[in-house]
Amino acid sequence: MSETVLLQVVSPERVLVEEQVSEVQVPALDGFLGVLPGHAALVSELKPEGILTYRSGGHDRQIAVFGGFVEVLPDRVRILADRAETKV
Repeated sequence: MSETVLLQVVSPERVLVEEQVSEVQVPALDGFLGVLPGHAALVSELKPEGILTYRSGGHDRQIAVFGGFVEVLPDRVRILADRAETKV
């Protein structure tokens, strides 16, 4: 089993992230989803506003997301955000 998943974060304006990551914390409508490689498939709505956190290269990174959907597959996490902004 792979030690990473492909994270794709897309808003109507642009692709914010497309990289291999070791874990993702997704602000789903019913609470945060922790996603690791090999996670079971699911689809969920995102919170109206929340912080997506992911680990890449040993560093935690964050993106503010405002509504949309998440699709989780064993090898990828796809975020289709209504709006998203990279946090500094």
